[in-house]
Amino acid sequence: MENTTPKKEKIKLSPEELFDIYLECMNPQAQIKSILERHGVKPWDYALIKKRIKDASIEALAQPNKKGRRPKLVLADLYQRTLKELQDTKDALVAIGHEFSLLKKRVS
Repeated sequence: MENTTPKKEKIKLSPEELFDIYLECMNPQAQIKSILERHGVKPWDYALIKKRIKDASIEALAQPNKKGRRPKLVLADLYQRTLKELQDTKDALVAIGHEFSLLKKRVS
């Protein structure tokens, strides 16, 4: 015996489309069942969408409001190279300062 009932393909909706469906269903006069049927969303999928939106909202509100740029990750070898370059520059500046002070003594 073969299964003759055709399988419905699952519709892949983008996050924006899912959020639009959520907003449409939040209207107090909305016919949720008809909205879900129109978009091919099952009621249990809609319950999951609501839960995920609630969880994401709570997580976003729980984080402190950080201003400015996000810190970048820097590779360790690049950091070490830059640190060595900084130290070399400091040493050169100290040497130039020392030479400058010696030249001032000669002129005075």
